Amino acid sequence: MNYNKNHVLQTLESTFSTFIDTVNHLDHLNPSQYTSDNTMIVMIDMINGFCKIGPLHSDFVNQMIPKMARFLDTMIKKNIPVISYRDSHPADAGEFDYFPPHCVEDSEESELVSELQRTELIDITKNSTNGFLAQNPIDLPIINKEHLEHILVMGCVTDICVRDFSTTMTKHLQEINHSARVTVIENLVATFHIEGSHDRETEHLLALYHMQASGIKLVRV
Repeated sequence: MNYNKNHVLQTLESTFSTFIDTVNHLDHLNPSQYTSDNTMIVMIDMINGFCKIGPLHSDFVNQMIPKMARFLDTMIKKNIPVISYRDSHPADAGEFDYFPPHCVEDSEESELVSELQRTELIDITKNSTNGFLAQNPIDLPIINKEHLEHILVMGCVTDICVRDFSTTMTKHLQEINHSARVTVIENLVATFHIEGSHDRETEHLLALYHMQASGIKLVRV
C-alpha cells in the first residue's frame, strides 16, 4: 500500500496541534480524592541507571526527582501504597539484544535513586520493559482490589516502560471488567533525548497520545 504523504502529514499536524494544546492545559491532580483504599501509586524505573549513571541515563529524567519526591511524600502521608518497579537484569538478559547492557542486578545502576528511597515502598524487580509481566500490582495483598479506583503512574521512560505498563494494566482492567482507571501524571514522566534520532518532546507526546487513546487518563501535579 502506498500512502499519500501530504495527506498524512497534514492530518498529523492538525491532530497533534490539538493534542499539544490538550496536554498544555491538563487538569491538575487533586490529592484529596485519593485514599489508601481507592488508590495505588506505581513508580517505574526511577533508578540510577536511568537518572544518574550508565549508558541509558538521562538528565531530563533526573530533573523530575525533586517534584516526584514531594508528591511521593504527600501520598505516603495518606498511607497510599506505592509500588516501585525497577530494572534488574541478569548479565545475559534478552533485552540486551535491543538495548545496551544496563541496570544489571545487584549493580549501582539497578538501585533506586537515593532521593526517592522510602521504607514504605513495595520493591518489585523486572527483566523487561513491562513491569506488569513481573507482577500484576492489583494482586498484591496490600491492595484493596474491591475498592480500587485509581492507579497513578509516574517514572520513566514515557515511550517505553511507562507506556508498556500503563497500556497493559489498562487492558487487563478492561478484560476483568474492573472499573479502576490508570492515570499517568504527565509532568512526572519523562524520556531521553538523542539528537537526530529520538526527540524527547515528540516521543513523549506520541506515547501520551497513544496512551490516552487506550483509555488512560492524563493529569499534572
